[in-house]
Amino acid sequence: MLEEEIIKEKEIILNQYKKYAPEVFKLFGLNMKVREYSDSLYQFKTQKEHLKRQDLIKQVIRKKIKNIFGENVEKELKVNLSQGLSFNIADHHQVLNNPLLLSSNIISSVSKIGCATKQDAIIVISSGDVPPNNYFSKNGFLFHNKRIPLFSNRETELCSYYVPKRDFNFIDKLKIADRWKDFNPQEKNFLLSEYKKISNYDYSKCNNYIDQITVIVKEMWPFLFEASLRKELPELLYLTQEEIVTECLIKILEQDNIISKILFDDDLRSAVINNFRGIVVTWNEKEEKGTHFFWRKYPNRSQSLRLYLEKEYLTPTDSRFKNLKIKLSREEIIELLRKKEIYPSLFLIFMVLNFYSGVKPLVGYGSVTYLYLMKQAWGRTLNSLGYKEEEGLLNNIETNGLVAGIPIYFKRVEEKLKTLYAYDIIYEGGMKQEYLEKVFDMPIKDFFLTAISEMYDYYGPKYIPRAERIKSKINFDIMAELIFKWV
Repeated sequence: MLEEEIIKEKEIILNQYKKYAPEVFKLFGLNMKVREYSDSLYQFKTQKEHLKRQDLIKQVIRKKIKNIFGENVEKELKVNLSQGLSFNIADHHQVLNNPLLLSSNIISSVSKIGCATKQDAIIVISSGDVPPNNYFSKNGFLFHNKRIPLFSNRETELCSYYVPKRDFNFIDKLKIADRWKDFNPQEKNFLLSEYKKISNYDYSKCNNYIDQITVIVKEMWPFLFEASLRKELPELLYLTQEEIVTECLIKILEQDNIISKILFDDDLRSAVINNFRGIVVTWNEKEEKGTHFFWRKYPNRSQSLRLYLEKEYLTPTDSRFKNLKIKLSREEIIELLRKKEIYPSLFLIFMVLNFYSGVKPLVGYGSVTYLYLMKQAWGRTLNSLGYKEEEGLLNNIETNGLVAGIPIYFKRVEEKLKTLYAYDIIYEGGMKQEYLEKVFDMPIKDFFLTAISEMYDYYGPKYIPRAERIKSKINFDIMAELIFKWV
């Protein structure tokens, strides 16, 4: 494409964002560098009531990290939860892979990278109910434009939250699929080396697959950077939203508060169901999307069942499992949470973490909009029923801290820029400090523009009328030619 054509299409997309996705459009008007933007994410004040409520989250996080890494982990890994909390909530709980997610923990932590001494750990509260075969994973990871399978085809629809402990023998899976021959000797040696690493990690304290992923991400993260940066690099710790919020809910639901009222107060529950209907990640009963409050474990499978409210019961939409309906009683919900027979939906996860406890979310370009819409819906709900104190607490919660969804590392191949995936970067020896410093000094609005087309692929079908949508011809490699000319 000619540069004039790229700029013209970019302007059309920005004008549509301005009209139909104003929260994301605002980000393209920010006048600061990437490093300044990163610092600004933590310039917020947590209200006293939210700090009090966050104590439970901190307890649960400390317990989970200790269970996987040992009793001295807070000191060894520099886990610091002393301040008001802010976490990346946009990532998926899986092996590091997709460039749209790799940038999130770099952009959110610029001041921690390249320091003379190790800084506090980066904690991510990631989505743990994603299936292995999702947009960012495709059943495994990508290396040199070739898919490396971590799961078999029959496992693609599993719910990660329920997957048991497993091996990660992608070499055997490649050979069984007769695809090992697709790699040259250097690539084969690299993949064998990476398999040896992943096989030798300490999984002794892991209870399931999501615990293993926490270990893998922690160990894999330093290799995304050149060797000179690795020793003092902050630790990266992924914990699932589902686990953290489940443990919190067991305590929260024992008491009378706004979260327990959502479930057990008829008026508030009815208002919530009506006011949140149709927002992405909540529920749309006619289209059979989302679930009311919880997902239920599918009997004898690592999968989950959708639940919709019928009178005082949360009932599976699959007619074969109507006998697994759940009475909306405090005792039954808490017991099923303890047994892991149910886990909270994204609606309930964000209600507990962000709108009840005041944790500032660091988001992707999807969540920057749907969390804004959820905040508006929650505000209307509280106002209509007279919950003035909760409404006041809600007003100061920020939901626009975009960090995910933008590629960060490119390599010039045959005079064209190419986006690199995680294992491509590791193969190259990791990101160079000189490269990162140039990124950190870029205008943040230019950095965001790199992913304008990929954002459009998401926003178009969800928010922009069909008659106004365009068929975008640009992608992040094309945009990078304008923005990353120095590579």
